Amino acid sequence: MQDSGTEPGWLLSEADLGLIDALQINPRASWVEVGAATGTDPVTAARRWQRLTASGEAWTTVALGRRQMNAMNMAFLEIDCAAGAAVEVADALAAAGHLITVQHVAADHDLFVIAVAASMPALADYLLTGLPRVPGVTKVRVHLATRVFDASRRWRLRVLPPAVANALARRPETAEPARLMDETDRRLFKALLADGRTGYAELAGIVGVSERTVQRRLSRLAATDDIDFRCDLARRHAGWHSSAVLWLRMPDGLLEETGRALLGWPETRTCAALAGARNMLLTVGLHGVGDLHPLVVRLEERFPHVNVTDRQIVLRQSKLYGRRLDPEGRCTGVVPIDPWDLTPHT
Repeated sequence: MQDSGTEPGWLLSEADLGLIDALQINPRASWVEVGAATGTDPVTAARRWQRLTASGEAWTTVALGRRQMNAMNMAFLEIDCAAGAAVEVADALAAAGHLITVQHVAADHDLFVIAVAASMPALADYLLTGLPRVPGVTKVRVHLATRVFDASRRWRLRVLPPAVANALARRPETAEPARLMDETDRRLFKALLADGRTGYAELAGIVGVSERTVQRRLSRLAATDDIDFRCDLARRHAGWHSSAVLWLRMPDGLLEETGRALLGWPETRTCAALAGARNMLLTVGLHGVGDLHPLVVRLEERFPHVNVTDRQIVLRQSKLYGRRLDPEGRCTGVVPIDPWDLTPHT
């Protein structure tokens, strides 16, 4: 990736933030639509986006939708590393397609990692035999998700006025019967990971089907909540300089209500119910480290039934949903997400 010239601590311009916000609302919107939303001509909008993606400041991709995420097997991992080995271990884990996020945390362990697999036997095999053999890994604590609350597609910069955002927003697709993603669906998903705006003609060439088939399948996959498109950015350059992982405990009967309510918080990034005494995980974005304590206070006041058992500041994100990141949070490469590739040894 080329260097953007952005110095640490600098923020993206208002024009850039508006463009990114527009693509967070509708990642596959036409440049005519984006230009209208941001008050610029389509050519300028496209050129500005090309600059942002070339510098690694922003990108679009495809994500597993809510239905697929809850059909998958997801685990949140706390990993201890040998002294001085955390960076090397993080680099090694970031290369794995089934490990979608890798973060260094200030905690009693070194790394926080999110793993996804299509089957429990495959995930168990990796956790019990594969991961412990990674050089530098000394201990792994596993927390299995029982319910994933969808937050990633809801989070956005909120730069554009509500009326503009509503006009740009994607319209609900016509409901279609849900079915398992087949091999063609999976190839489409993988082809979109590097660039969620890849056109139908190019996708058709990659996958080996007609443009009409690509369009029909993507419409169905979006309508059934199997896939979703997202736009992300180097968050530090948008004023989100920190993030944290919170471990919560509450009565099981209140998990659903609490998880759904937390989706409305602008800080929420990931929220999931867990199979354990700490039965909910919440990751949040923060404008600064000092925002953590007020957020915890607000959390406990809004949800008196919640006990925050632990909280950990993220020191660095090495990988975020399939994107390798530099210390400033800029994208330096893509590791295609592939939960189907992880298979148990026989």
